[in-house]
Amino acid sequence: MLLSLRKMEYDVAWRRAKQMMEEDATVHGKVVNVNRGGLLVEVEHLRGFIPSSHIGVRIANREKLIGEELALKFLEVDEENTRLVFSNRRAIAERQLKSFQVGDVVEGIVQAIKPYGAFVDIGGINGLLHISQVTHDMFTSLESVLGEGDKIKVMVISYDKERGRVSLSTKKLEPTPGDMLRNPTLVFEKAEEMAASFRKRIAEAEEAAREQEARMAEELKKQE
Repeated sequence: MLLSLRKMEYDVAWRRAKQMMEEDATVHGKVVNVNRGGLLVEVEHLRGFIPSSHIGVRIANREKLIGEELALKFLEVDEENTRLVFSNRRAIAERQLKSFQVGDVVEGIVQAIKPYGAFVDIGGINGLLHISQVTHDMFTSLESVLGEGDKIKVMVISYDKERGRVSLSTKKLEPTPGDMLRNPTLVFEKAEEMAASFRKRIAEAEEAAREQEARMAEELKKQE
């Protein structure tokens, strides 16, 4: 009888996991162990795994996370293979993204420089400052403009809620083209002013598009 009851609870837990994944729900899981690949967590009495690439908490010694509860998003629910995979990074990103708007200026720290751009920590999530969004002018290498550990200001130009990715720009904050190369301090000082101008232009363009759409709709009505 006891085994039968546990089996029922186990089946219910898997059904709930599948449902919560379909709903893209955020759940909380307790860290129960650490291995080289990531963290082992317990959610709804089921054991799951957070790959290292999906851990959003920055801590040198991950063993200190044992016993802590983390916000999680489902990545995979496979009852047949008893596989339950989560993302803490996605849960953090969703929370952060709710406060972000395209055109916002945020402060961040350069975490890594890659051939295609720089990853910038903006309050717990990494945004990508693509090499094409650094400045209007040509430059030989990104390392000549930015360095790991640099504190910078960036504009949010897009975000992907599903992937938890944010695209950033310093190019759109330049008072004049090439200022990121000549005088980045000026770019950061004028960041909010330039962002306000950018948002105004976007709002005006959207209003013009709505007015154009309304005129076209009115013309179609007259032709009917």
